[in-house]
Amino acid sequence: MKRLIGIGGGVLVLAAIAVFFLYSSLDTIITSAIEKFGSEITQTQVTLKETKISATDGKGALRGFRMTNPENFKTENSVEFDEISIALDIKTITEDTIVVKDITISGPRITYEHSTNGSNIDAIKKNVDSYLGTGKGSSEKKSGGEGGKKLIVEKLSILNGKANVSASILQGKTMSVDLPNIVLKDIGKSKGGATPGEVASKVIDSLQKNINGAVKHLNLDQVKEVVGSVVSGAKDMLEKGTSGTKDLVENNPMGDAVKGIFGN
Repeated sequence: MKRLIGIGGGVLVLAAIAVFFLYSSLDTIITSAIEKFGSEITQTQVTLKETKISATDGKGALRGFRMTNPENFKTENSVEFDEISIALDIKTITEDTIVVKDITISGPRITYEHSTNGSNIDAIKKNVDSYLGTGKGSSEKKSGGEGGKKLIVEKLSILNGKANVSASILQGKTMSVDLPNIVLKDIGKSKGGATPGEVASKVIDSLQKNINGAVKHLNLDQVKEVVGSVVSGAKDMLEKGTSGTKDLVENNPMGDAVKGIFGN
C-alpha cells in the first residue's frame, strides 16, 4: 500500500512539474507554433519577435509579426503587425481545443503588390487553400492539423489597417489606402474547434476581400499624381512631334495596368 501511495505521489509530482514547465514555457511555445504553422500554411516565412502571455489570466501580446511575400514578388513583406493583443482562456491550454477569447490587431501594414499574374494577397490565399487541400495526404494532416490542437476564436478584430499598393505601373512608388475594420466572431465554435489552417484561411479570406475592395476605390487623382511623370513625358514627346509617340500614348498599356491594380 505504501509503495502504491509512493508511486501515486511520484506521478502527481511529475504531473505538477509538467504543468509548471508548460506554463513557464508558454511564451516560447506560442512563438514557435505561430512561426511553424504560419510559415507552413502560407508558404512564406513568418517570424514573431516575442510573445508575452500571463499564465494567470491568459492576457498578453504578440510583438513584431512579419510575413514575407510568396516567391516571384519584389516587395519583401506582405503583412506586418507591431503588436497584437490577445486573451486566452488559460484553463483550456492543456485541452484539445484552446479557446481564444479575443485577438485585436491594431494598425497592421499590408503590402498589396500587383503583377501580371495577380496580387501577392491572392497568391497567399491560394497557398492557404493548397495547404488545406480537399485531397488526401494534405500537409495539414502531416502537421497534425486534424489530430492536433484546435482553436475556438471568440472574437478577432483587425483595426485601422493600411495597405501600401505596389505595381509595375507605379514604377517603384507606392500608394496608401485605408482598410475597413474587420471583426470576426466565433471562429470554429460551431464544430467544436478549427485547425490552425482553417483559422488562417478565414482570416486571409476576409483580408483578401477587404483589400481588394479598398483598392478598387483608390482615389484616381492620386493614381494620376503617382504616374503623372510617365504621362507627362509621353505628352511632351507627342507635342514635339516625335515619330510614333501618338501610338505610344494612345496604345500605352498604362490603362490596362491601372485597371489591373483595381482588380478589373
